[in-house]
Amino acid sequence: MEKEMANLAVSDGTKPSAPAKLGMVPLAAKKEKNAGKGRKVMVATNVRKLTIAANQPIYKYAVQVNYVFVKDDGTECTVEMSKSTRKGTEHDNDKSRCQKVYKEAVSRYEALRTGGPFFYDRQASLYSLTKLKTENISFDVDKGICKRPNFKKAQFILKKVDDSFQSTSNDIKKTVNPCPGKADRTLLEAMNIIVSGPAFDNKNVITVGACVHYLIDTTGIDVANKDYQEGGLYSAVGASKSVKTLEGANRLAPGLFMTTEMKTTLFHPDNVSLVDVLKSYRGFAANLAHNTPAAQRIEKAFVGLDVSLNYGPYAGLGEDGQVSKIRKFSTSSVQTTFKWNDREVNMVTYYKEKYGITLKFPHLFTVEAKGKVGRINFPVELLVLCPNQTVTNDQMINNEQADMIKMSAAQPHIRKSTTETVVKNVGLASNNIYGFIKVEEPLQVEGIVLDKPKIIFAGNKLANLDDPKSRFPTDFNMAGAYYIAKELSNWELVFVENEEVKGLAEQFVTEMRKNGMKASNPVISYIVRNDLEAVFKRAKAAKRQLLFFVVKSRYNYHQSIKCLEQKYDLLTQEVRAETAEKVFRQPQTRLNIVNKTNMKLGGLNYQIGSETFRRADYLIVGFETSQRSGGNPDYPISVGYAANMLDHHQKFAGGYVYVKRSNDVFGPIIKDTLVRILQTTKKNRGAPNEILLYFNGVSEGQFAMLNEEYQQQVKNACKAISDTYRPHFTIIASSKTHNERLYKSDKGRIVNLEPGTVVDHHIVSPVYSEWYHASAVARQGTAKATKFTVIFTTNPKESLYTYEQLTNDLSYDHQIVFHPVGLPVPLYIAGRYSQRGAMVLASNMGPIYTNNVMDVAATNKEYGYDTKGLFETRFNA
Repeated sequence: MEKEMANLAVSDGTKPSAPAKLGMVPLAAKKEKNAGKGRKVMVATNVRKLTIAANQPIYKYAVQVNYVFVKDDGTECTVEMSKSTRKGTEHDNDKSRCQKVYKEAVSRYEALRTGGPFFYDRQASLYSLTKLKTENISFDVDKGICKRPNFKKAQFILKKVDDSFQSTSNDIKKTVNPCPGKADRTLLEAMNIIVSGPAFDNKNVITVGACVHYLIDTTGIDVANKDYQEGGLYSAVGASKSVKTLEGANRLAPGLFMTTEMKTTLFHPDNVSLVDVLKSYRGFAANLAHNTPAAQRIEKAFVGLDVSLNYGPYAGLGEDGQVSKIRKFSTSSVQTTFKWNDREVNMVTYYKEKYGITLKFPHLFTVEAKGKVGRINFPVELLVLCPNQTVTNDQMINNEQADMIKMSAAQPHIRKSTTETVVKNVGLASNNIYGFIKVEEPLQVEGIVLDKPKIIFAGNKLANLDDPKSRFPTDFNMAGAYYIAKELSNWELVFVENEEVKGLAEQFVTEMRKNGMKASNPVISYIVRNDLEAVFKRAKAAKRQLLFFVVKSRYNYHQSIKCLEQKYDLLTQEVRAETAEKVFRQPQTRLNIVNKTNMKLGGLNYQIGSETFRRADYLIVGFETSQRSGGNPDYPISVGYAANMLDHHQKFAGGYVYVKRSNDVFGPIIKDTLVRILQTTKKNRGAPNEILLYFNGVSEGQFAMLNEEYQQQVKNACKAISDTYRPHFTIIASSKTHNERLYKSDKGRIVNLEPGTVVDHHIVSPVYSEWYHASAVARQGTAKATKFTVIFTTNPKESLYTYEQLTNDLSYDHQIVFHPVGLPVPLYIAGRYSQRGAMVLASNMGPIYTNNVMDVAATNKEYGYDTKGLFETRFNA
């Protein structure tokens, strides 16, 4: 009866209890650093120690800024700007509004002009090095603040923060805690604002977000600028910074440290008419329809951009204007109709009659954006690009991404010195900030280069990982046939009609047989009149093992091929015809192609000889998301996963799952995905006795969620297999979005870290088990180490070295390229699956809707691989 009443949740008049606060449970206990298993090296960093004068108090005050507006019915509406949860331009505008009202407060109150210095985060917190004489300030202002016609007044309220009003420079240890929710981050928050003070005051600097500062004038900075005619895009260079508490020389007495990193970013033009930007694109015309190839290409460059309305009551409002986000291009102003004043009108008539505006481009596509109720269309000529918008990867339609990589691909010694120059010009490299923070020179720490694993081919033949002739010490060559070579007896080589590459089939078959595969000659077929689907239909009827496409890059068939692969559950491989021509004269190109074929068919090109990666009962899973959604911000996110769930413990396969956008994209899918993985593993090799899960791209603010919610999801998945199934499991978070840069210091020279280098002390957390790991050679530019954190484990006796060595060994298991990759393979492959999911979604023109509501479950069923025969293959090799 008590249980039933509890389930009914009968109200007793009290408020429902809030959900338990995350972060009250400690993360996995900190493990001892690697005691020296490996070769020692010196590592240079971009991490600087901060020393604060002893007993220096820092006072925190809460700031509230409200804007009061008058609605159409005469009632008032109050909006708090100081706790803005909006994103992009709207969030930046809210911060600007807060700063404007704060300046008014400074002009009115002597308490904010004397003492200090003061550091305002342009939202809800003000820090001071002296106590305010007046600690409660409140006033209204109605002039010179906002241009909106319905604006009435702004309210400013300042009072001390009761729970953490005063912090001191002696409180460093309080800023960290094994229980994340118990850490008092007041000092860190203050220090992050304070050290950015010189950058905020620098008139040559634009700040994007909270901590990335870009230079306006880059004179004296040896970084090439890049401009693009299409879109008016331009590059900018700056620096990001973060202040954190690290272990230091003695983890029992941790210290404050600052990292500063150079950023090279591409921006959209500021405050420019949208139609003028569109005119810069090839294929633009005044009557360009939204569903033409030219418009669809241009659309990709604009989806997700913020624009402000620039007509009627919205014109000239600047940051107080109405901001909308571009969803897509739509029908022209002439074609777009709606109900207005009890009649059906098009947009041309509407703007003429309501605003007296004669549209100059009535036959040009319009922009569809999110409105307060549903979606709304705008003529492009009435919109202006909002300022300070960076170009996302999805918005790059030419070679912008490759150019940005090249721009930041300086050699380590050049990058390090250039970073120092940029940081100094921005204002973050002062050795004494405001007279009470001493900034030391960047640290040098000791690292360990881990042992390389053995690479074993058929007949236990070992690859040479120390070949003096090799350009890179971790690259290796074939030492025999494939470890597990597969048979390919029923396959099809597909060309575009009249574009066959003669003799190519013989080249592939010879290479396959040379490496141990049993290969028959393929059937040759052709794509006729761009009809790709006809090829798949015939191949499905013929029960082909593999469709192998060789097509010129100008056809851009890749996305369609992979979409049809998913639809017909038919394995595909694609090679550009330009690459295929090299097969006749480049043995390495021929080998790389066949390496992929054997893996797609379920083979294993080589085995990793490793003490840490030898157990068949060890399941290793990676979750990763590229955060891509098929090019539209309203589409769901594609989360990729990969696991060694096949018939050999070093074979990885996986898939992707679509999830709605949220702050937690992994949580909703962990249980069901892991159940599927466990069932497949159990069928192929038996139930695993231990599970290791990597989650990539996780921020420190999400550690508590992984520790408490994700580990429970893992337990629920195991219980779904069997009530008595209790394997050991460990959760590790990884990230490359940190600011730390590590270099090998070789007799005074700055060079890239050797693959296998780890640093697990001094520059890591004093309360969590962390390490930095460089797994791959930088083929160009400067390598960036990945940071790993042990979040949860049921096996506390396992050493940190074991996880480091296993992670390193996993980086060698790519199987197609014969060298280690930049992430352990379960994460690397999961990232590729994530990208594949976004590609399939885009090719299908977005998710499935049921009753006008996005149906994620139906989308996963229709566009995913979980129910396909290809699920148990490395189809995305």
